[in-house]
Amino acid sequence: MSAAFVAVVQPDAAFGQAPSARILIDHVNILDGRGGPVAKGRVLIEGQRIAQVLPENGPAPADTTIIDGQDGYLVPGFIDMHAHLMQPRCAADDSATQHFDRAVSEQQLSTLLDFGITTVRSPATPTIEGLRLRDDLNAGAVRGPRAFASAELINDAKLTDQQLRNIVRDAMPYRPDYFKVYARLSPQAVGTVIDEAHRHGIPVIGHLGRTSWLEAAQLGIDHLAHTVDWSPKTLTPENRKRYLELAQGYNAGSFLARIDWLELLDLSSVEVKSMVAEVAKRGISVDLTLIAYDTKFAAPHGGRYANNRFAKIVPALYHDWTQCRNITSTDDWSEQDYRRWNAAYPKLQTLVLMMRDAGVLLTTGTDLTNPWIIPGESLHQEFELLVAAGLSPSVVLKMTGENASRALRSNDVGLIQPGRFADLVLLTNNPLDNIANTRAIRWVMRGGQLVSRGPQR
Repeated sequence: MSAAFVAVVQPDAAFGQAPSARILIDHVNILDGRGGPVAKGRVLIEGQRIAQVLPENGPAPADTTIIDGQDGYLVPGFIDMHAHLMQPRCAADDSATQHFDRAVSEQQLSTLLDFGITTVRSPATPTIEGLRLRDDLNAGAVRGPRAFASAELINDAKLTDQQLRNIVRDAMPYRPDYFKVYARLSPQAVGTVIDEAHRHGIPVIGHLGRTSWLEAAQLGIDHLAHTVDWSPKTLTPENRKRYLELAQGYNAGSFLARIDWLELLDLSSVEVKSMVAEVAKRGISVDLTLIAYDTKFAAPHGGRYANNRFAKIVPALYHDWTQCRNITSTDDWSEQDYRRWNAAYPKLQTLVLMMRDAGVLLTTGTDLTNPWIIPGESLHQEFELLVAAGLSPSVVLKMTGENASRALRSNDVGLIQPGRFADLVLLTNNPLDNIANTRAIRWVMRGGQLVSRGPQR
């Protein structure tokens, strides 16, 4: 051992301490975020960033504080690519009116950190107060993950070309990381937003419907959300006609048409194959959010999610999920409707595999702030749903690691690599053996500082 200062500390002694100048995480099995096998080694941290990834043997660098990893599994901090920063709350009089709650938003973001989530992307955020919260997170003024955030979503079908451009320009002083186009916008409107956002160097996320994924890809969209577009244009002409006939029979806002659409989706059709090929060719990222469908449509009243041990981890959210009226969006569903959804759901799983095989840039996301999307726990549930769809644990770890960093266009997060932030999670068990082991959190590090021992149990 070098004669220069070297100290070995237990992790418990380092919590709450400012980052040491040099930390060596020793005796760990490294999964670096690229989807490869385990490699034994050590990670040297200087300040907030990773300085070196070292072989497992050899003397400790001088002037170093050593944290013994106890043969655990070191992974990059997890990334949720669909986590809205601001939590909407139902009104006190139980009306449909909602308001954003900064205090509850901060509480749920703090909870994410405990589950190993060290970076989030918010794909729709109230422009002023939401981007201010993003800035506070990134400055360390609020406990939680690093954050990337869009301005408020754009969804008014009546907006003119000039009005759409003005919305983009008016948001620029708040420095949005993205703009988001939503389901009611026509291809022309989507194209206008993309054009104006790109003029300012800002990428665009799409949650689409009236515009299909194929159309949006050809218009130059950068990112897509939610596995499918629910657009009639993605169905075959015959099935499209049938779908539109069925959809006319539902009340505005009903999600029953989702079941019809999925039942009528032909995965072998030219429409689907062309869409997948175009999204892959253009390098467009897709955050799949299978959990957003499972929590909404698999069973009434939250189903198995209502019984999860972390369902009440943010009490205000649990109150809203169980007490607010009209919060679930499936109040008009019958038992038969849930059965139909569950019978059709394997099509979504197959589409995920089609996108993987085509080389689509797939990422992990949850649609946090929706009912029964449990802060923190939900990303681990999403991992499990992805594996249930047929993806391997190594692919899932790459999705929340390297793929997410590519989609974020960031060289700061997502990998255990020199120069990146030391945002790390130490697991007790190997997640390649069982993806549920991503929950076996021994500690969480953000920017070289130990910030959590995992969620409260």
